[in-house]
Amino acid sequence: MDVDGVAQRLGFGAADRAWLRGLPVGEEVQLPDEAESLMEYCGVAEADRREMLAARPDPARDPDWWAVVSAMAGQLDQEMGQPVPSTGFKAWPTVPASASPVGLFAAAWALLAHLPRLLELHALRGVPETVSIATVSALGGVMATHRQITGRAGVGLMYLWGPPLRFRGADYEIGRHDFTRVQLGLGDGVSGHVLMMHIPPIGPLDSHASERSVATAAESFARWYPEEPLTAFVCTSWLLDPQLAEYLRPDSNIIRFQQRFNLLPLVPPDDPTEGDRELMRLGLHLPVPDGPLNDEALAQVPQTTTLQRAYVTHLRSGRHWHNRTGILRSGLQWGSNPLLSELQA
Repeated sequence: MDVDGVAQRLGFGAADRAWLRGLPVGEEVQLPDEAESLMEYCGVAEADRREMLAARPDPARDPDWWAVVSAMAGQLDQEMGQPVPSTGFKAWPTVPASASPVGLFAAAWALLAHLPRLLELHALRGVPETVSIATVSALGGVMATHRQITGRAGVGLMYLWGPPLRFRGADYEIGRHDFTRVQLGLGDGVSGHVLMMHIPPIGPLDSHASERSVATAAESFARWYPEEPLTAFVCTSWLLDPQLAEYLRPDSNIIRFQQRFNLLPLVPPDDPTEGDRELMRLGLHLPVPDGPLNDEALAQVPQTTTLQRAYVTHLRSGRHWHNRTGILRSGLQWGSNPLLSELQA
């Protein structure tokens, strides 16, 4: 399978072609016969189910997109059940804006094809079905967000981080947070295991719900993955940018969440606008322009909420927002979980 030639014909950029070129090429993907019921299990709304079924790839009719789906499914095959290595995970790329509906749903079909195998893994590890359903609901969630931000059905115009990790068994949604199994590397192989905390857009960041989520995760992963003893909880997010404290109330959910972490020193990104774009996409749920975030772009940001006003004021002052990384502070009482207390000792 000439994935590079396929990607070039479809209009992928050089960086995304390189990503696709590096994917393992195995057997062709097997799409499920019971696709609609599996979509419903994944929380996909009825309108998106109809659009996705109409965009089901066919190897004879859509050979190029079929090759892309097979390559993405090949990555899931190779990495199924594995934690994220210390070198990290690269998001699945966006498709060209000119992509057909088949292209816009290509990644979704690769994910759905692996749902039966993922559920087998969950059952083997003792993951309850309630967690399985919450975890795979990321597929329905990303479709809803994609439609909201881009105005088009599918998943292809957004970089995909969470769904590929969830459908390979590396990430689980437990209450308010989802948690990614990550290997800790300190220069000489695997040195430990951490859980990366994420804050999916499923409602307010309530501190009590957050505490319960972390405590339950500590107990659950100790049972599901006893061979991966937990070293720490780590979070990388725009939510941890301490500059937010200049604009938000001290008792706001975001500031209270920040106070639970020790921040690592800021590593300046190659692109100084990286955090600006991340906050715009994930925090404000707005489409990010390809060009600069100039006055014209900022004028499109609503000024209804405190966060929206803070975002614009901060950038117009010549400053930038940052994604920051923090480690869950020791000595905090995240419920009465004895395992978590031991981890923090």
